[in-house]
Amino acid sequence: MGLSNILRKLFKRKLEPPEVRQRGSNRGEELNSTKSKKATRAFASSHTGAYDPIKKNLHRTVKDSHGGDYQPNQYKTTSSDQRAGHGGDYRPDITNNNYSAAQAQQPNPTSRDNHQTNSRRRKRNQLFHHRDILKRPYSGLRDTRFLNPKAGKPTKLIVQSSEEVLANRSSADWERKSTDNAGPWIFRLTHWATADGGRSIVVWLPACAVLTIVLLNPFPVTVKTRNNGFYEPVPYKDWQYPYDARNRYENPPCKNLPYKNAPTRPFIGQIERVSEPAYLCLAEGMKVINVQQWRKANGKDVALDYIMVSYTSKQFASNNDNDKDSLHFIGQHAAQEAGVRAYWVGCSCLGMADDQEENVWRISDVIKGAFQVVIAVAGPVGVKEMGTLPTELLSQWGDRVWTLPELLLSPERDIEIYTLNRSLDQVQQLKQCLERPPDRINRRNFSRFWEDASIVGQLLDHYEGSVILSPLELIATALKCLERRHTAQHLPGDLSYSLMGLLRQRPNARKDDSGFQAFARLSLANDSNMLLERLICLLPPSPYAPWYSFQDHWDASLWDVYPRTQVCGIGENDTVILDGARGATIRWKSFKKVILRGNATVIRRIAVLALTFVSPFFIAAIAMLAASKAFQNSSYGYGSGYDGTTPLKAIGGLFLALSLIILLSSPWLIKMLYLGKVWNAQPWFFGIEGYIPIDEIEKKLFGADLGRLSWSTTTSSLSRHEILNNKDLVNYCEGQDPKTDPEVNARIQKALSSTDRQEKIFTLVDTYTMTVTLFAAVKPP
Repeated sequence: MGLSNILRKLFKRKLEPPEVRQRGSNRGEELNSTKSKKATRAFASSHTGAYDPIKKNLHRTVKDSHGGDYQPNQYKTTSSDQRAGHGGDYRPDITNNNYSAAQAQQPNPTSRDNHQTNSRRRKRNQLFHHRDILKRPYSGLRDTRFLNPKAGKPTKLIVQSSEEVLANRSSADWERKSTDNAGPWIFRLTHWATADGGRSIVVWLPACAVLTIVLLNPFPVTVKTRNNGFYEPVPYKDWQYPYDARNRYENPPCKNLPYKNAPTRPFIGQIERVSEPAYLCLAEGMKVINVQQWRKANGKDVALDYIMVSYTSKQFASNNDNDKDSLHFIGQHAAQEAGVRAYWVGCSCLGMADDQEENVWRISDVIKGAFQVVIAVAGPVGVKEMGTLPTELLSQWGDRVWTLPELLLSPERDIEIYTLNRSLDQVQQLKQCLERPPDRINRRNFSRFWEDASIVGQLLDHYEGSVILSPLELIATALKCLERRHTAQHLPGDLSYSLMGLLRQRPNARKDDSGFQAFARLSLANDSNMLLERLICLLPPSPYAPWYSFQDHWDASLWDVYPRTQVCGIGENDTVILDGARGATIRWKSFKKVILRGNATVIRRIAVLALTFVSPFFIAAIAMLAASKAFQNSSYGYGSGYDGTTPLKAIGGLFLALSLIILLSSPWLIKMLYLGKVWNAQPWFFGIEGYIPIDEIEKKLFGADLGRLSWSTTTSSLSRHEILNNKDLVNYCEGQDPKTDPEVNARIQKALSSTDRQEKIFTLVDTYTMTVTLFAAVKPP
């Protein structure tokens, strides 16, 4: 057996899935009892609990591929697009294996088959599948990868890191390596030879000797522009159906109809507005009626005005009969006082279970159609005096998410408040409520009971018509108010569904919506003035801020942003699909040579001409001198007394002297070509994990610290700037080293010991703008 066959078998065994290695064809179907016992003892020495051979094999396999310890079921998996395009995280979920050590030592065929089936199923779940831009499928472990701009395939991510990051060895899902020196070696040699005004002849002459070999090459290497002078592209195409698309024809087709007639997925339509509630309570007899059936019996022309009773479940429990009776009594009394036939109360007028959820989303229509809105509040037990305004009770009532739309959409400015004293029995409560007239408060005064009075006042101005907010301002302001309030969660998207009642278009609620997906569908359905596009441009001060946070690190408002892209769909895992977005690939693995272009000054022109013609001059000189010598040694020249080679010797000597002068001054000439201002450079994005001083970056990238790079001023939340120290240039801005700020320095030191899901510090070098930006992220973007 040859060496190549042995290596092939070893690598094949290492890359085989766990179940294949366990049941290998050459080892038989049964586990070796002695090996199982040894493996059990080895595994138990570092882990508590029963031995699981499948877990151990997975542990070894993932550890070999990741270069680190494997922690099962630590994080949730992400979608294939995120893993391929943005570097997802992966922790296989293998915690459901109930395979004990006794089973490992005494296997039976049935259990072995079941475990092989479960292992194959787990193996499928641990793989991710990606289809690249050239329609090539790819399957592999769910680890951190990026789309290679050359191959277009997901490639293992390797990140060059600072020495501090490498020394601390903090956990990460990507491979780390030290930074490479990408500066041209010929310039590094000349810079070393000419440093400090020129070193000694011992250094200069060897440098000239090396440069002579390079410059006398008759076939000089030509430098080509990369990517036609553009950044590295992102070879990505989204092949998957969106969670919900702006254009409904982009949604997946229905599968229950023939394909030729199959429409797209049924459009997530709008909640129809209603002019009347589905159910009401008649004031006479407190009887719940179906409004549609009542209209059929009494005619459509009969007036059916109603009072809406607003309350909070913190004060009135829907499963308490006494509380229900109290609400009905208040509703009946308010209807009789107002002279209307009916009233609406949420504990009885939302219908049966099958249509109750749909009626909840139409409460805003119930408010708009009501003759009057009254509020019912109940005082806590022990309160004796109820003559004063129940400020705390109203504050508690307004703390509920659904009460804010009830206040904003109420038809009358003055709202009646019925207060029950819980220190009395129910009969006394209702009697006192009947005898004591309700308090009347102008709805504009309700805001003083809440902490966000100024924001609620803006909404009141809008709905009263005094100051009209734009669609963008309305949604942003209303969401700020609603997110500060509380509710018993019925669906993850309750916050957006409560906002839905204040807008014109109201998409149907979906139980599988997350909070962000519900808001995104609501925003796409309404003319929100590109709210989503503006929202994703904001940078929250904290990376753990919720999606509905409108705070920005630079204190920018939504209307300060003018997006150039459009959200064309909603993706999985609280993502959006952008149309018209542009991107470039960041090279994390290493630095590359950067093509620089400067002005053709006189010195540079002379240097280029000298270095270009030194090779032909030297070759011509050698040829002339050799020809002259050959002529002298020939029969024509030897002893003839005629020396016709004197001009040839003179020209050859001149060329030789000129070429030697150029070669001896080549270190200085080459340095002149690289020095000076750069007017154009090959665009590159280089990424580094950790902080590296800007002079060290220049040495790695250009070969020497030439002062070409500068820190960005306001690109990142970690960027810092200062006034330029120049008395002639007044009030000029200049980027500052972020590490000089103690706060940034503390974050840099903290990131050195961060874990997988914690903040890390990265450095981004842009060779087109010649700027360096320090930023924080959990993973390399």
